[in-house]
Amino acid sequence: MGVVRWITPRPLRKKVRSASKKSTQPSLPHVDNLFIDMSPLLQTHPSCAQRAFPLAFIGAMALAGPAALAGCGGVTCPEPLSNVDGVCLKIDQVAEAERCDGTDNDGDTDVDENWPELGEPCGEAAGECVEGEWVCAVDGDGVVCDGGVGPVAEICDGKDNDCDGTPDNGPAEVCDGEDNDCDGFIDEGVLSTKVEVFDGHATVTAVDGGYLVARIAEDELRVLTYDSSGEATGNVDATSNPVPDLVFMTSDSSGSRVLVSLGRLKFHAFDVHVDSDLVPLILSTQQLHPGWDQPTQQEGIPAFGAYAPPLHPRITASPPRFVGYPDIVTFALAAFGGDNLAGLTEDPIVVGAIPPVSVFDAAGPFLVWEQGENTRAGRLLDNGNLELDIDVAPGSAPSIAERGGGIGVAYIRLGSLRLSELGALSVQCWDGGFCDDEVASGALEGPTALAYDEAMDTWLAAAGTRLVVVGRFEGSAIVKQSLDLTSLPDPVHRIDVAMSGNTAAVVQVGRDAGSALTFLGCF
Repeated sequence: MGVVRWITPRPLRKKVRSASKKSTQPSLPHVDNLFIDMSPLLQTHPSCAQRAFPLAFIGAMALAGPAALAGCGGVTCPEPLSNVDGVCLKIDQVAEAERCDGTDNDGDTDVDENWPELGEPCGEAAGECVEGEWVCAVDGDGVVCDGGVGPVAEICDGKDNDCDGTPDNGPAEVCDGEDNDCDGFIDEGVLSTKVEVFDGHATVTAVDGGYLVARIAEDELRVLTYDSSGEATGNVDATSNPVPDLVFMTSDSSGSRVLVSLGRLKFHAFDVHVDSDLVPLILSTQQLHPGWDQPTQQEGIPAFGAYAPPLHPRITASPPRFVGYPDIVTFALAAFGGDNLAGLTEDPIVVGAIPPVSVFDAAGPFLVWEQGENTRAGRLLDNGNLELDIDVAPGSAPSIAERGGGIGVAYIRLGSLRLSELGALSVQCWDGGFCDDEVASGALEGPTALAYDEAMDTWLAAAGTRLVVVGRFEGSAIVKQSLDLTSLPDPVHRIDVAMSGNTAAVVQVGRDAGSALTFLGCF
């Protein structure tokens, strides 16, 4: 095997000679530029034959004796030297940080000693969590749990995602349109309000994408829209108010069509269209047939005028009709076509089954009213006949709203607000629905109002200043939130409730005609 010599660039060399008798020790190799050719002293080893060593290192090896230089041939190197690839080296010259890779990186004969958990189980076997085993990470910097499934944020899926022993115990509910706490209700207890106060009468109804509010401002009837978050769109239309001293306003909607009615001694109706951009347009105005006119003061007898809330007439958009009392004892309706108000010019059609001067409400083809100590309901036909005329429950101050496949009726009994769900074909308590369920208490009084949100299966019931959000749990009514809307200085005379999207709009009208518009939702 050839000898590798280090060639020095220096021109001069110093020869080392013995000053006395011939030495018995092997002669030292010559020194070339501080490097020494060690090949004569090393055993023949594939790696040794190609190595040269710094002088300082050779000095250390020389002190260790010839055996210290014999590490390349498989001989164990003396301390503090170690055999590294056939070369005896100090440990501190070759030591590396230990890595988790199944190798003794730091030369201390221990493998992966910094991670005693290797091979042990990791994680937990609870809920959706699964145990794994600690193994070295791919980059060697530590360990990872292989095969383990750890806890994650709880979601509403019937499973124990966070592995705390209880399925679907989600975080606290926040106002975001989601069921965060997995209790089957959306945004319960966290809805917030926006309130706007008007000087005169107002009424609200839902349209696609938001709401239409009709209000009296000075000598005008104004119709303006709000989006489903309760923000005014700025879109307004207006016309002259035909009843300067009116006592009621009411409205209803079907798709893009909104019908508004108002009056005192005479009754008027307005046909309003709302487009997809929530731009309202008043299409036409119609005074009802003189048979609806209220008597004026004569022969010393004061006029009773239009019946103030809660005895005021109602207008419904589907089917289009106007219902109420044309005189003190007669209940009647005026049905008209779907595309105009022409039918309102015809004589009122008498409904003989409704007793004189009873509190009532209407929704679609259904009617609900007080009769004695009971709340009664039925389906009203255009010819004035009542079908399915039945008692709902003991109670007063009823209100009504449509829901898929039926109606809901809210009423007051002994100071508590109650709610019943009735089937459309029977007008009796709907199987699996609410039947005379109490949803609020505390010496409540009318008037009442009711609205239903199909998407969230939620009722909005109002009584006086109280607004109650009602959900369903195992077939029973459960109160999701209860608010006291006290925005008016005088008692509430009339109340409207409407729902669009995930919000609700409430209009309260005081006895002196001041109005408060309240939006309830996530803002």
